[in-house]
Amino acid sequence: MKEKDTLGIVKQALDDEISSLVHFRENLDPSVKDCVELILKSKGKVIVTGVGKSGDIAKKISHTLSSTGTSAYFLHPTDASHGDSGIVGPDDVVLAIGKSGESEELNYILPTLRKIGAKIVGITANAKSKLAELSDVVILTPVLKEACPLDLAPTSSTTIALVLGDAIAVALMELKEFKADDFALYHPAGRLGKRLSLYLSDVMRKGERNASIPLNANLELILKEITEKGIGATGVIDSQSKLVGLITDFDIRKYLTKHTLSPNVTAKEMMNPKPNSFLPNEKAYDVLIKMEGRERPISVAPVVDENGVFVGMISLHDLLQKGL
Repeated sequence: MKEKDTLGIVKQALDDEISSLVHFRENLDPSVKDCVELILKSKGKVIVTGVGKSGDIAKKISHTLSSTGTSAYFLHPTDASHGDSGIVGPDDVVLAIGKSGESEELNYILPTLRKIGAKIVGITANAKSKLAELSDVVILTPVLKEACPLDLAPTSSTTIALVLGDAIAVALMELKEFKADDFALYHPAGRLGKRLSLYLSDVMRKGERNASIPLNANLELILKEITEKGIGATGVIDSQSKLVGLITDFDIRKYLTKHTLSPNVTAKEMMNPKPNSFLPNEKAYDVLIKMEGRERPISVAPVVDENGVFVGMISLHDLLQKGL
């Protein structure tokens, strides 16, 4: 038996799908614009539906739309036939996906959805299909060749449908002027969401957890505050609670290399009078980058409000612990 070139087979499959995508791009159906405009004008949501592999693609498209500012839901045709079509409203737009356009389960529910008042966008490779006939807008997705060597298993066709769904979502994002802060609102738990939505005010140590001493604090009070608050530093404040300096473990060691240890030394003598500080409304991730990106990275920094009042302390450990 002749040994087959596994890597060559993989490359050929990729070439087949890429060729089909390029062909689809070069012959893009202008109806895509009608679809996007229909969704933009709609006061309802987008319902994405399909059977089998097309159904899997429909799920992904619905998730992408929802996460980028367009309310969308996946509706399985079989479930729709047994009551779930109640989720569809008269202001909704339905994206119905089917390569052949002849799926009985999919086409069976479309007249009902149209009767409800929803607009149907058919995504199919068959212009003469029942799906195309039942649709208000038809987007043709011609396929040069499935990557499947038998030209049977949905491969290139599902890739085209997936990429088309992504492109529609991107177009809607741009036309709606969907911003990074909007994206963060829909992704609060993921790393990207945290980087976009977490501010220093959400992460910093404040109140009783914030290490703070007056200008005249002696060595005992300095060490006690740093030890009890467990952040390796303490802010130094004046009578109006404004930050006038910072004392870290490093500052103590630096002072002791030049001076004789005395219990009467004050915070004013030991502090760094010009520490790097941040504002509470700065994004936590931006501050993390600034702290790590210095020629000499800092592990802790004070947070002050617009009037210079000492309101909190932030550490690299706290920032990294948040999963940034």
